Amino acid sequence: MSTTVLDQIPVELELSKVLKYIKMTEDHPEAPSIAELVKQAQTIARPKALYKEAYIETRTDESIVAEGITFRSRVLAVNLQNAHRFIAYVVTCGQELETWAQEIPDLLMQYYAERINELVLRQAVEYLNRHLETTFHMGKTAHMSPGSLEDWPISEQKPLFQLLGDTEATIGLRLTDSFLMLPIKSLSGIRFSTTVDYENCMLCPRENCPGRRAPYDPHLYARSYSKTKTV
Repeated sequence: MSTTVLDQIPVELELSKVLKYIKMTEDHPEAPSIAELVKQAQTIARPKALYKEAYIETRTDESIVAEGITFRSRVLAVNLQNAHRFIAYVVTCGQELETWAQEIPDLLMQYYAERINELVLRQAVEYLNRHLETTFHMGKTAHMSPGSLEDWPISEQKPLFQLLGDTEATIGLRLTDSFLMLPIKSLSGIRFSTTVDYENCMLCPRENCPGRRAPYDPHLYARSYSKTKTV
């Protein structure tokens, strides 16, 4: 299957929402400077996404193979045990915004610009998810990202990007030798149909995580993913 590029993703930045995100009140002395950053970002932002529908060819208890590429993860293999396909994707705030933020000389303003880039990335992810639902009618879905769990380490970015092809040429997203993505405000992963509620957070014991979407379940791995499952 060929990849699909989304490069006309709409961005709507509202000052009130940006201020709330960075925990700043409208009467803060720096609010006018943030308003100017929002205005600039709204003009510059060109977030992009790329995805590919992949069909599972073979599987083991510890891995799946799609288009001859092996993804190694016990959790991934279990989550996809009843699936025949998944959607591999990458989404980024865009090189335009990253360059803009990096060129801001004031370090504090640069920090705020990077937070704005995070919001743009979130909007792009939401747009991608709506597009995938409309296009594939997958019903209830979940997603996993390399590096989000010890079971599926950051090195698994390599096969994911191998499956997606030349992302740098298509959407300006590069994978470094240490498996980090540039622009930094980017997200990669797979989305798949499921009949159960699943979030990586359920398997992650990290405390005080600002991105947590579900409580940690200390018994979930033994109950659902261990080779000797408990009841």
